[in-house]
Amino acid sequence: MDQEIITPQSTPKGDTHAFGPVASFLAAAGATLMAFSLLGAAAAASVWAFAKLFGLPDWLLFGVLALAMLPVLWATAWIGLRAWHVEQRLADNKDVDTPVFAIGHYLKKAR
Repeated sequence: MDQEIITPQSTPKGDTHAFGPVASFLAAAGATLMAFSLLGAAAAASVWAFAKLFGLPDWLLFGVLALAMLPVLWATAWIGLRAWHVEQRLADNKDVDTPVFAIGHYLKKAR
């Protein structure tokens, strides 16, 4: 099959894109909620399986679950800040930059 790729003659202007503060927030919030639910479910399932496999008592299971939520919350915060940063760059007609794996980097840029 021979298919032709159709490309526009010129790049659309920045004001013709559907970016705005509400759209950027919704995209970043969606990525954040999805990350939280998937990472949280994976962490809870892993800790529960580990506790049941080795026969740990319930009080220890709940303690390890609480500890497992710390990396989940860190990753969720990082993903949310990174998603907001990327949405703002795209709204300004800039290319996506290389990720920096530190929350402070994106908090400084938010100010």
